[in-house]
Amino acid sequence: MEKETRDAIGNAIFDYAMAGGKFVSLTEDAGFVELIKNVLYRSLGLPRTCFIQYTRLDDLFALLHHDVQARYVICLDRSAAEANLAQVMETIMRLCPAVRIIVLTKEVDQYTTALLIEQGAHNLITKPISVATFAEKLAFTIAPQGRLSKLIDKGKRLLDGGNWGEAMIVAEEILKQKSDSAAGYMIKGDAYRGMDMLDRAEDMYQHAARSSELYLAPLKRLAELYAHSGDPEKQLQYLRRLNEISPLDTQRILNIGELEITRGNTTKAEEMFEQVMKIAKKEAADMLSNLSSRIATICAARDPEMAIRYSKRALDLRGGELTVSDIATVNILGISLRKQGKWREAIAEYRRVLAVIPDNPGLMYNMALAYNEGKDIPKALAMVRKALEIDPGLPDTGKNVAYNVGAIFEKAGLSGEQYFKKAYEQDPNDRQMWEAYKRSQALA
Repeated sequence: MEKETRDAIGNAIFDYAMAGGKFVSLTEDAGFVELIKNVLYRSLGLPRTCFIQYTRLDDLFALLHHDVQARYVICLDRSAAEANLAQVMETIMRLCPAVRIIVLTKEVDQYTTALLIEQGAHNLITKPISVATFAEKLAFTIAPQGRLSKLIDKGKRLLDGGNWGEAMIVAEEILKQKSDSAAGYMIKGDAYRGMDMLDRAEDMYQHAARSSELYLAPLKRLAELYAHSGDPEKQLQYLRRLNEISPLDTQRILNIGELEITRGNTTKAEEMFEQVMKIAKKEAADMLSNLSSRIATICAARDPEMAIRYSKRALDLRGGELTVSDIATVNILGISLRKQGKWREAIAEYRRVLAVIPDNPGLMYNMALAYNEGKDIPKALAMVRKALEIDPGLPDTGKNVAYNVGAIFEKAGLSGEQYFKKAYEQDPNDRQMWEAYKRSQALA
């Protein structure tokens, strides 16, 4: 990233904080909280009062109730939103309209992205994320970049205040700069709608829909207009288009089903209702799986047997549809099994996930540790070499990782010096790392 860009990003975050803006996290991910602190405290030198961290949703709601006019950027972890995420975001925006929401997620596809943005997220972060990328996301969430973005933001503020005429003028300025701006047409449409000029509003929304095929807002406005004017055919047309782009909104699918059954299309209506049931079952399974995984994390340090039970339950609830987001659960399960000396079972679990998510260096590293504990050093070495081939920076992720890699190399009769050195450099005060490094130097 160019220095000028870095400075602009840092200035945007700094200015926001100095103007009274604050940053809030709702997550149990300690690593991500440290990353936020790294950006705010160490990189920008902001006071510690600018950042508030929570793990409970009720605490966040209490904060927003206390200060409804405050300006917050909330980093909201999907797994920490105990209820329906859409309802959580709606409550947050109702309590504190000036808030900006960044949703944290372990993975996201195009349909989930469309749904989250539609539900109210101002930005998305897929973990893991680097310090530089997080700072960039934060700056772009806080302050619109460029004149056009600032005009759009101004137009939305005028609409929120019911200033229809002024919003119309701003929309014209936007369209002068960019004649096919979907946002410009949307602002004009909303202004006309505010003035009860529905025919003109419809025309503007049609323009916006033609300008951006993947822009949901004009399609939603058109569906609302046709519902209001009593035109179910056109309403259904736009609801279907919305469902093609963002097929995970259960309320919209129910609306389509209701319209279809009213028209006598029972087969199409049933298709919609079955689609809703499928999504609901997946959401329920995901919620139970996430809850089981969190319980396993709580139990891991003190009760490995309980951690094993809940980890397995979390994975079983996925129904074989394992994804990258399940790796943390698999690692908890593997570590808990290894603590009980069940290294073969741990390897079986790692293999199960590697069959679905191949070439994951973290899983390979943990499998190497399991082989090492079973004293199968050749397989431990082969697995750790595969992990290093995929991710040469693996030893840099922690002193214990570097130390364990070095130990496997050493047990295999090879030099572990470069890995012990990395471990020692990450913590020069750790005597075990120092002794391993000196021993490897002597052996070399």
